[in-house]
Amino acid sequence: MSVEQITELVALITGLISLIGAAVTAIVSIKKVIKANKGKSVKEIWQLVMKLADAAMLEAEKTELKGAAKKDKAIAMTNAAALEAGIDISPFTEQLSAYIDNSIKFVNSFNK
Repeated sequence: MSVEQITELVALITGLISLIGAAVTAIVSIKKVIKANKGKSVKEIWQLVMKLADAAMLEAEKTELKGAAKKDKAIAMTNAAALEAGIDISPFTEQLSAYIDNSIKFVNSFNK
């Protein structure tokens, strides 16, 4: 292995460790929010899902992922936190996807 390859490998490993740390932090935070909101109505659950998605999008934004991979990461983080807390958000899957798309479009409109 060349020095350049070793440097790239170290950078990749460091990035992966950072990504895992960010995901764990987000999941713990999201899990606490969900546990505090059990027994809510469908509307209240959706509002919670949006908050979870917002937090997950912020964490996903810190990664080096792009486009669909970043969106998938945010959805996975939201789903994982909800499932760990015993809340099934599968009825909101399409709505969650659309919410993330609209949020991205909204933010991108300010960046132009």
